[in-house]
Amino acid sequence: YPRFRYDQLMHLLWKNFLPLTLALLMWYVSMPITISSIPPQA
Repeated sequence: YPRFRYDQLMHLLWKNFLPLTLALLMWYVSMPITISSIPPQA
């Protein structure tokens, strides 16, 4: 069971999880807009 110091945990959070979270947030915001802007293929 690895132990993390608080500064290591914060470094991991800011360097890895924050960009991932922002990328997923951008994905979830942009996908409905993209899907709704495509005209239906009739």
